[in-house]
Amino acid sequence: MVRVPKASLSSWFGLEKSSGQVQFSQAVPQGPTTINVSLINLNSLAGGYHVHIMPIKPGSVEPCSNANIRGHFNPLAWNISNSPAPGTGTVDQYEIGDISGKFGMLTGLDQLNAVYVDPDMPLTGPYSVVGRTLVVHYFNGSRLSDTGLLPFHYNWHSYRIKPCTKCHLQ
Repeated sequence: MVRVPKASLSSWFGLEKSSGQVQFSQAVPQGPTTINVSLINLNSLAGGYHVHIMPIKPGSVEPCSNANIRGHFNPLAWNISNSPAPGTGTVDQYEIGDISGKFGMLTGLDQLNAVYVDPDMPLTGPYSVVGRTLVVHYFNGSRLSDTGLLPFHYNWHSYRIKPCTKCHLQ
């Protein structure tokens, strides 16, 4: 039996009532990642959304602070000044964890239901997004909500998102 990677998000942290689910899955190990996005109550406040380097520390006073989850997940040290405008380039022209760069911003949206395919967002190996943090930013760049990317066990992995009660920090 082949175990196929899949992941969903843990609980969201944040001040706003935005919430939703993002699931990452692969039909075959090392294959392209399908990203199912369902976000609601964004109230036209959101901007970008990205995978950040570190996981959320349970019980932390400021779980979404830069000191805890650090910056965008960019293990290949991609120079973001070389990236095209969000949603206009190919997935290899952005940081591995830059979902909104690859597929478009959340700016002006109240909700988003979308499915994307990304061959450059692995769920296994050294560049895996699993075990890190997904952050939804306000349109000004500060953090609106964040959540951990947690693996589902059994035959696949899945990651979901939840709101952050203390994510007002950049």
